[in-house]
Amino acid sequence: MTRDAVAVIFAETFHMSSVVSDDIWDLIGGSLRNHGGQIAWIRRLPAGRHEVRRCDELYRAALDLAARLRVRGVGRGDVVGIMAPNGAEWGTAALAVWKLGAIVAPIHIGNSPADIEAQVRALAPRVVLVHDAEHQLAQTCPIELGSDPARVRDEEAVPANGLSVEEAARIYTSGSTGNPKIVCLSHRNISSNFRAAANIIHIGPDDRFLSLLPLSHALEMTCGMLLPLYCGATIVVPRVLAASEIIRAMAEENISIIIAVPRLFRNLMLGLEKRMAEAGPLMRAYVRLLRRTPLTLRRMLNLPVRRRFGGRIKAWVSGGSRLDPEISRYFQGLGLPLRQGYGLTETGPVVSIQEEFPRRADSVGKPLEGVEVRVENPDPTGSGELWVRGPNVMLGYLDAAQTREVIEDGWFRTGDLARLEADGLITLTGRAKRLIVTEAGKNVYPEELESLLERFGAVKEAGVLELDERPAVVLAMDAPDPEKAAREVLGAFNAQVSAHNRITRFAVVDELPRTPLGKIALKMLPEIFRDHEVTRTS
Repeated sequence: MTRDAVAVIFAETFHMSSVVSDDIWDLIGGSLRNHGGQIAWIRRLPAGRHEVRRCDELYRAALDLAARLRVRGVGRGDVVGIMAPNGAEWGTAALAVWKLGAIVAPIHIGNSPADIEAQVRALAPRVVLVHDAEHQLAQTCPIELGSDPARVRDEEAVPANGLSVEEAARIYTSGSTGNPKIVCLSHRNISSNFRAAANIIHIGPDDRFLSLLPLSHALEMTCGMLLPLYCGATIVVPRVLAASEIIRAMAEENISIIIAVPRLFRNLMLGLEKRMAEAGPLMRAYVRLLRRTPLTLRRMLNLPVRRRFGGRIKAWVSGGSRLDPEISRYFQGLGLPLRQGYGLTETGPVVSIQEEFPRRADSVGKPLEGVEVRVENPDPTGSGELWVRGPNVMLGYLDAAQTREVIEDGWFRTGDLARLEADGLITLTGRAKRLIVTEAGKNVYPEELESLLERFGAVKEAGVLELDERPAVVLAMDAPDPEKAAREVLGAFNAQVSAHNRITRFAVVDELPRTPLGKIALKMLPEIFRDHEVTRTS
């Protein structure tokens, strides 16, 4: 072969590889074919048993279900609801829908019947796929996941999707403030997100993800399902979402990647601190030495800590809400790679992610490749509303009027307050709608106060709200006398903070209300406060 011929072949190969489809089925289906015998999904069962689904089995199951849906009349542009627990069945359903060029509409299985009904009415799906025939909606659903389908012998039995239908998912989000919206995401929104994430974390077939967040949420669907399937990695579903089972699964299944909400990492930190305190002076001396060791050496000396979590930790990623920088610093001090990501359902959902061991624990990293950010109307400190533009920004809300409120010339107004640092890092300062402006014109950022309060050992959770232009708080305490402990904590807290951040009104509850993703359900805080207010502190 001549030198010129080699050059021509190289040029053609490069050109072909640079043209990549945005279509989710093309990307994931191709990966499943390429990784055939690789395990795609593991579900942990009682008594040490496992339910396993290989990539080729998942691929075939998706084709089978797509054929059955097609017979039922589902086609390009139709909306298909999915209501199932995390697992291969959920993935099968979503891939089958995308294979047909239809639109996935996730429905959270843990919601109340009234909430599920509201979602179904708002999404108006042509069909809802459910996992359990006994579910309250099963009688209205023509297909049940997991039943015995007629087999499809070849892919040609199901028509190719093509790219004529851009929309891939409609995600119902009530938000923490309770204003329901339906977010319309395109194939490009979603696929650009998981491909960019794959380039940052460098995931391969040897990696194992622990599936903790609901697949009905954009973060888990995109980064907890599509990302590992795209890279040929394995997804592990724990038996239950209990701390003991999560830690056991991490160790027994050699988990390398976890994507979770800050609450999980806070609980892991508290659990580690407790075990180290009980381990005696030798372990405490070891931890002090570890924290003083340079990072490169620290990662070689931290094997006892890593073994606690299976020994194969590549990336822990916190998302969904603000991570207290102290938690990030804690794990970084142990040489464990905890990163914070940032984004919203409307942004595909990821906007940015920290580097492996971030220089600034209070940042959320730099934007993903191809994503632009800017800060509008900054105050003297540089903080203003964060706007985002890029391939990840949603098509819009189903309600056009809602879309006009947040998208301007392709820029999405996040509603989050942030600063852009000189080195390109994004630092979040609060949520615009949560910002409390006191009578004296001082800004109070509830998220910062919550992080400070949760650093007190007796505080399990804190939810800050506005009362009469002042901050108030709902506390969940870990103490024999919760009210007494709350007063003591607030006394110490108020001695540390500026006058405009001091809290004199509080309520005590067993636990704070949470959304399915684990965020504080802010819309419920005022009513809970009214029902549980204790007294004013001095």
